[in-house]
Amino acid sequence: MPTSQSTLESVEEKKPGDSMLSSVSKSTLQSLREQEKIALQSINKLTEDEMIQIDQWLSILYNTYENLEYPSSLRVFQPTTYFNDEQQLWYEQTKAEINNDWSHFCDRLKRHI
Repeated sequence: MPTSQSTLESVEEKKPGDSMLSSVSKSTLQSLREQEKIALQSINKLTEDEMIQIDQWLSILYNTYENLEYPSSLRVFQPTTYFNDEQQLWYEQTKAEINNDWSHFCDRLKRHI
């Protein structure tokens, strides 16, 4: 485990170009986070209208997650942020069965609706 002294020493050993790379990385990360935020905000809440077209809603989610390269562990949780209270309750009751599996989630949600 590094001590605070070794951490300071490693900072001092960095080359002058390293800080530029770090700020480019931070800028890129910030840009990616902003793109993610915009993409996620464009997804509609799961209203009655959206329930009628559940395949389309799920397709939008899937394509968004593919474009953002979302890890599978978040692909099931993220849609629940668009649920109303009743849908949240349904998810809490079935999430063990869904087990973070996107296809199980889609199948179960379609049956629920």
